[in-house]
Amino acid sequence: MGSGGVIHCRCAKCFCYPTKRRIRRRPRNLTILSLPEDVLFHILKWLSVGDILAVRAVHSHLKYLVDNHASVWACASFQELWPSPKNLKLFERAAEKGNFEAAVKLGIAYLYNEGLSVSDEARAEVNGLKASRFFSLTERLNVGAAPFIWLFIRPPWSVSGSCCKAVVHESLRMECQLQKTHRASILHCLGRVLSLFEDEEKQKQARDLFEESANQGCLTSSYLLWESDRKMDMSDPGRCLHSFRKLRDFAAKGCWEAQLSLAKACAHGNQLGLEAKASNEIVCQLFQASHAVSKQRVFSVQKGLNDTMR
Repeated sequence: MGSGGVIHCRCAKCFCYPTKRRIRRRPRNLTILSLPEDVLFHILKWLSVGDILAVRAVHSHLKYLVDNHASVWACASFQELWPSPKNLKLFERAAEKGNFEAAVKLGIAYLYNEGLSVSDEARAEVNGLKASRFFSLTERLNVGAAPFIWLFIRPPWSVSGSCCKAVVHESLRMECQLQKTHRASILHCLGRVLSLFEDEEKQKQARDLFEESANQGCLTSSYLLWESDRKMDMSDPGRCLHSFRKLRDFAAKGCWEAQLSLAKACAHGNQLGLEAKASNEIVCQLFQASHAVSKQRVFSVQKGLNDTMR
């Protein structure tokens, strides 16, 4: 009963429960360290090597991730950075962890003595052996792509004194003799270098290297052997058909040189049993499957290109 004899009910107007006191929770401070480790790895793996070192100095956990996971160094970017005595350890560490860019740059730096100065005495021998080591590593990391380090050591070689390119070639040859695995791409590169000499003996050695490389699974070597033999195969219809089937097999396995040769053969009417429609489909499939992923980047660098040149 309220004041004045008025009876109050327990409705919301006459009676109210005491309000519950809400406890305010302090907002949780989220930082980059709150992210799952797999997300942190994804962030770290695509940083430049300078940024990785800066992040490493921020926190002990980030330092642990950088120091103990090879994938961070394998994917680190060395863009606009060249090997020098100051950063040599970083390049070597990344290369040993599987960084393709670091391995290539170290090989070139030692081969041409760019950035990593060595005394004039025995320069070719010292630099050649070091370049050979990193070029060999480069080819081991170059999985699924055509061997290419032969481009750096191809002739002409220096005829006055020792030649660094010749030292690299000889060192890689010795490595292939001692090593029983991962040799196919190196053998191919050795063969490509020798094939550029006019000496008949070197030409024969190059063919032997290509055959050994092809037997170990190098698709590019198999195609080069096919290309050198096709003139003889064209004289006999049966051998010609067999040669064409081999070319189709190389193209189907992803050899782009074989794909171009196959497209040329079909476009020129050398169908060898294929109907015109089937030949057209092969050519169309080749060009439709080609994607110019770096087209815009090329045009931004080569600004002198006009529409006709493109």
